Amino acid sequence: MQPISKYIGTITGNSETFSLEHRIFNVSSFFITSFALLGGTANFLIGLPHPTVWLSFIGALVSAWLYFVGRVKRIFSANLIFCYVGATMLLLSIMHFYNGGIDGNLFYLIIMLLNIFLLIVPARYQFWVYGVMYGNLLVLLVLEYVFPHWVLPYNTMEERMIDHGVTMLYTLFYTTIIIITYRKSYNTERQKVLDQNNQLLELNEQITKQRLTLEQKTHELEEAVKIANERNDHINILLRELNHRVKNNLQVVSSLLNLQAYAIADENARKALLEGKNRLLSMILIHQRLYQNENATAVYMPDYLQELTETIMFTYSKTYNEDMLEYDVEPIWMNVEAAIPVGLICNELITNAFKYAFVNVSEPKLRLKLVNLDSEYLLQVSDNGAGMQTDPTKKTFGMDLVSSLLRQLDGKLHLDVTKGSTFTIRFSQVLKPLVLD
Repeated sequence: MQPISKYIGTITGNSETFSLEHRIFNVSSFFITSFALLGGTANFLIGLPHPTVWLSFIGALVSAWLYFVGRVKRIFSANLIFCYVGATMLLLSIMHFYNGGIDGNLFYLIIMLLNIFLLIVPARYQFWVYGVMYGNLLVLLVLEYVFPHWVLPYNTMEERMIDHGVTMLYTLFYTTIIIITYRKSYNTERQKVLDQNNQLLELNEQITKQRLTLEQKTHELEEAVKIANERNDHINILLRELNHRVKNNLQVVSSLLNLQAYAIADENARKALLEGKNRLLSMILIHQRLYQNENATAVYMPDYLQELTETIMFTYSKTYNEDMLEYDVEPIWMNVEAAIPVGLICNELITNAFKYAFVNVSEPKLRLKLVNLDSEYLLQVSDNGAGMQTDPTKKTFGMDLVSSLLRQLDGKLHLDVTKGSTFTIRFSQVLKPLVLD
């Protein structure tokens, strides 16, 4: 059986290239070709009229051509099947009158071909094939009834029996071959479908397990996130409380410095204590904002610098003049480690402007700028005063503090006194440890 299956597989083509119906078409056209050749030869040997012999050979050529188109050219369509049906019925209709009419073997061939065509034609065309072949039989019967002289009868009963016997043998044999081939192909396709279905079931089971595992992990992750959020909220509350207490403690220290300053008779000592109190102001404002905002580790610099500047202005001018101040501060959130030194630097530079730069200036103007330059920040404090007259490198506590803070910020200071005083500072976004000389 293995060699036979191998030969049939060669005739039909492999299942990867040809569909089931296409393979049935190929094997049908191949065996119908051999059947027509054998039938024509048998008709010649039996002694039937020559037209039956030639019509059999013509049918063999048509079927061979269709096999070539289907197997070699790999062409398969409903139109091709209907061409096959039409050519077959035309040849058999002509042969009907040369082969004894209703006493002949046409009905065996029609039944065989009908079974074959119904296997290969698409389901929506099966009734059309049945109708064409059944209608053709009716037309032949009517013509034979109306024109009985068209029928060429068998010469002898022996000739008729041999023709019927040979045709029945061939039709049963080829019908059996076609059905066996179809059944085997059907079982193969069915097994493939079952295997694929089993694979899909296994895959679906794996997906279900993975989904359950994922849902469990998602639930665990949600619980972990919930716990982390609760801890984060608790930490933020603690940080805000800590900043609140730091702010209160700094406020107490500021008040003590203020009381101490007014209790001292020496004017220089009093000024020194008041300047120290003002330096605490920048840190007090930072911690005040930290406990007031949801973000307990970063300061929103536009609001902070504006409040710091206005507080210093009111401290020295005792008034608030909006036209005197100009801001160019980008919406930067700066962590507290950087915001404190930046605030102290701004406190020193702004305080110097209000103390020294605006003396005898009719329309004083203070400009404050802070921008993000990707890898560094640019801080600029400028005024329209007379310009800094003393050497900026001269040792003073304020400038020493600025220098120490700049080292922590990894920054550089540039002073321009062309038009007033303009302090330009560029500092890194990565902090260094604070070391005060």
